[in-house]
Amino acid sequence: MHTPKKNTSTVIFIIAATISLIQSANNITAEKDTNTNTSSAYIPDEKGIMMYDYGRNIGKVYNPLIIAQGGQKYHQDYLIDSNDNKSKEYFLNTADWLVNHAEEKEFNGIRYSLWAYHFPWPFYKGLNPPYSSALAQSAGIQILIWAHSMTGDKRYLDAADKAFGSFLVDYDKGGVISEGEIKDNKSEVNTGNSIFLQEIAKPGYPKTYVLNGHIFSLIDIWNYYEYTHNENASIVFNKGLKALKDNLWRYDTNKWSYYDQIGHLASTGYQKIHVEQLAKLYRITDEPLLKDYSDKFARYLSVAQNTENITLLNNKGISLANIGKINESIMSFDKALEIDPTNVATLNNKGFALAKLGKYNESIALYDKALEIDPTYVLALNNKNTAVKALASRA
Repeated sequence: MHTPKKNTSTVIFIIAATISLIQSANNITAEKDTNTNTSSAYIPDEKGIMMYDYGRNIGKVYNPLIIAQGGQKYHQDYLIDSNDNKSKEYFLNTADWLVNHAEEKEFNGIRYSLWAYHFPWPFYKGLNPPYSSALAQSAGIQILIWAHSMTGDKRYLDAADKAFGSFLVDYDKGGVISEGEIKDNKSEVNTGNSIFLQEIAKPGYPKTYVLNGHIFSLIDIWNYYEYTHNENASIVFNKGLKALKDNLWRYDTNKWSYYDQIGHLASTGYQKIHVEQLAKLYRITDEPLLKDYSDKFARYLSVAQNTENITLLNNKGISLANIGKINESIMSFDKALEIDPTNVATLNNKGFALAKLGKYNESIALYDKALEIDPTYVLALNNKNTAVKALASRA
């Protein structure tokens, strides 16, 4: 088992509400919904089991991952306030639901259980029930070991052990892992003694290799090992860690991260999740590569956020200039230059605004700075020529 330098307490975090199941480009019928304002779609039943209302032709359903999310929130609330008996009741009701709805399976002598999805995934063509998910399995296991810790009731631990068995069975045999290789539309690479924990698991369905689902599941499996010392969990964790280390480069565009291995870029929300997950897994393993990629993905996010902020400030400055509020527009351009003093568009815009005020020498200096950075920036060159002529006409 991979051993960190120091003991690591259980990692607890709530899975994003809009966690998705992206599929291959040939099967997509709609883009992933990354709107995080979905709280109204969460509907607890009379026992507090969290349901989700997809609307359309699906309506309100029991989604195993959403149920586990609800259980995580109840558990968190109870940890904060031990007198919150309603949260404790709903948490244990959630654990009971997981015990009672685990579907028994067997393959090659391995007895295991799945929390199957019994509705078609609403956004992607061809993902019809039943299907399962390593992410739902690991999140459910986490609920069950918390329930066992809280009550001492062995049936929770037995159910967690049975659910963990799904990580010992290959994807194409009805489990939730892919052994030995990772595939995409371009190549097939043998990764050796490694496994990928698949967020979507349905024999015969295209494998997606969703990055956040793999890492979330790895962290849950680590927590399960810490609680049970199940040696099979140590094997799954180490093989899953190897798959991650071997293939993180595949998720790096040098500007952003991929969500999966079928070409979908991460949304801004998932980019943040990748940064946070890799950092958490680094704290468990002390593997420097994980920190390297967490830091790299964080830099990409920072650049993108800065670019977005600069664009907003530039647009605001241009709008203010267009209605004659030149001084206010210059203030907006200055804020953009505080973020990136080398942004040629902002330098040009501020130069143009200063020229509007008749401050040609200052505007020319800004145009020159923009042209030093990008000698091909024609707009700054044209504006400089206009400012030079205006200045000469004053002589």
